[in-house]
Amino acid sequence: MNSGKLSIKEIARLANTSVATVSRVINRNGRFSKETEQRVRDVIARYNYQPNMLAKGLREDRMKAIGVIVSDITSDFFAGIVQEIESALFHRGYTAVLCDTFENEEAEKRALEMLGNLRFSGIIFVGGKRTKALLGDLPIIYVDRKPPPESMEAGSCFIGSDNFQGGYLVGERLMAAGRQCPAIVLFEDNLETQRQRLRGFRKALEDHGKAFDPRCVFHVDRVAYEEGMQVTERILRAGIGCDSIFYTSDILAIGGMQYLNEARVAVPEVLALVGMDDIPSSQRITPPLTTVRQQYRRFGALAADSIIRMLNGEAVEDLILDVELIERATV
Repeated sequence: MNSGKLSIKEIARLANTSVATVSRVINRNGRFSKETEQRVRDVIARYNYQPNMLAKGLREDRMKAIGVIVSDITSDFFAGIVQEIESALFHRGYTAVLCDTFENEEAEKRALEMLGNLRFSGIIFVGGKRTKALLGDLPIIYVDRKPPPESMEAGSCFIGSDNFQGGYLVGERLMAAGRQCPAIVLFEDNLETQRQRLRGFRKALEDHGKAFDPRCVFHVDRVAYEEGMQVTERILRAGIGCDSIFYTSDILAIGGMQYLNEARVAVPEVLALVGMDDIPSSQRITPPLTTVRQQYRRFGALAADSIIRMLNGEAVEDLILDVELIERATV
């Protein structure tokens, strides 16, 4: 028998049970004995049965699938979050459908339109570009980047780090190390994550009696290795005497380290470096990177749990997780 022709009715006949029971087993919903479940699953495995999720979603008005809109899946940070979302949803009987928008707002709008038309159960933004979804009562979770209030859907939820705390910890550490001219590297001033990291960093300097120098704020167009190299070269050529750099993403810091190694600038003797995220590669570079650890993989599990709770009619609240300074060898 061909799996493409196998119906739930035929599965029920082969497993010697009812169509309703087969449906409950497939959807992991309702009561059935362990023995009956095993018979049904044996038939499903034997014939490699795959349910038609699109048809099912149209019948039930919603697909048992969650759209995951991610800004850049090549990022270790975002990829780690998405992996946790996929795993957690799978174990709850939901499918995650990934849409990579390449940090492009127009691509994000198209992804939203597609997911809305296909009647997905909910949407999780992982580092989105702040597009207002306009999808009625569809459950929505924002992860890592909190949109401005006017862009957030009513009843949506945000999960992210205490970015002010992260920036403050870095500024405090550099002041304790006696650094006199710290620079900060940001991506997009209008992202709340970046604004909070800058505010925390600036507050730490001021609390230690150090006036903040706006000339020491540098920007990148993308969060990428090459951008880290280029911005580090700009900082050195600016001629303002920076003796330390806070990169608001580890991958930028790793690119900066590569440039400094090639330019034979000693780290941390001449320049102290601090990143943010604590992605795996931050431990593998030479010297290992001092950074702010975000619980980013936990974001994914929490996002999946929150959206399932929303689908079950439960109220959910924003979750802001603490960060931690990880001392290594670049300060």
